[in-house]
Amino acid sequence: MIYGHGDDGYRYAIPFKANFSSNIWHEGTSELLLSYLREQLPLIANYPAPNADVLTQQVADHHGVNSSQVLITNGATEAFYSITPLFLGKKAAIGIPTFSEYEDACLRSNMKIRHFDRSEVLNTSFEEDLVFLCNPNNPNGYSNTTLEIEKLITDFPDTTFVIDEAYIEFTLEIESCIKLLEKFTNLMIVKSLTKLFSIPGLRLGYILCNTEIGKKLQSSKIPWSVNTMAIEAGKHIFENYIELYPDMAALLRYSSQLQQQIDTLDGFTVIPSNTNYFLVKLETPSAPLLKDYLAHTHQLLIRDASNFRGLDSHYIRIASQSPEKNELLINALQQWSMLQ
Repeated sequence: MIYGHGDDGYRYAIPFKANFSSNIWHEGTSELLLSYLREQLPLIANYPAPNADVLTQQVADHHGVNSSQVLITNGATEAFYSITPLFLGKKAAIGIPTFSEYEDACLRSNMKIRHFDRSEVLNTSFEEDLVFLCNPNNPNGYSNTTLEIEKLITDFPDTTFVIDEAYIEFTLEIESCIKLLEKFTNLMIVKSLTKLFSIPGLRLGYILCNTEIGKKLQSSKIPWSVNTMAIEAGKHIFENYIELYPDMAALLRYSSQLQQQIDTLDGFTVIPSNTNYFLVKLETPSAPLLKDYLAHTHQLLIRDASNFRGLDSHYIRIASQSPEKNELLINALQQWSMLQ
């Protein structure tokens, strides 16, 4: 799905006051990182390292794994499209509603897909070769603990589980499943630097897996898929990880407050989430209309969630911003509610 994701402000000739459609770090890219990247611009005159070797080692050291267990990718999306060819023509299961690129990647590899309710994963049996789980899930923030994921992997040893942890840093309720890589070969973890460090335009993510799968992924990877500036951004992030790490506790407080405020408005029901983003169910199926109203009348951008499989035009997704910007949204939703 090239189109249909959040952050589609490019479709509007509007100077938005706030963007609630993209669930990334709301304050934008760190000035420390931007300053470093400006200094690295002359490097674009040369080809990037084909396998991003230095960054690969930094990621491995950061997570306490071997470099042979790491594959740097052009965002998390390239990771999914790199994984599915290993299961060409086989079966996949996808917990919905969720990120659409899992399904698109499976279809490209001619896989037979079964969808199941993401919130019922612990009550679901799997005979598929591959299962995709976003944890915490996009768009509703639903999550499973490491112990719950471990039970799934143990109960279905013939199934490979791909755990998408693109938003793991955006919750304090669960931890990463990385430690399970020591025990299981039927596990792959996909990580993203795009969301946490607000660099979606650079596209940078990676896969963590066992060495055998790592070799297979590396042998089929497109050369130079990760550009020089993305690699340099990643290197700088891991060299300055603590300093660059955003104040997530504050953002989650803002999200909790925003959820409570929206839930009090007529016509809006919040589906509670422990992340910075959450779904809102509308009393009437008016998500596209509400999105256009907020864009054109209030210069605010939200996510119409109706194109998530399993949802419809009763649903929008909101990603919390600062308290000041959140107040703009509350006021705008109140005005919309009075017009209905």
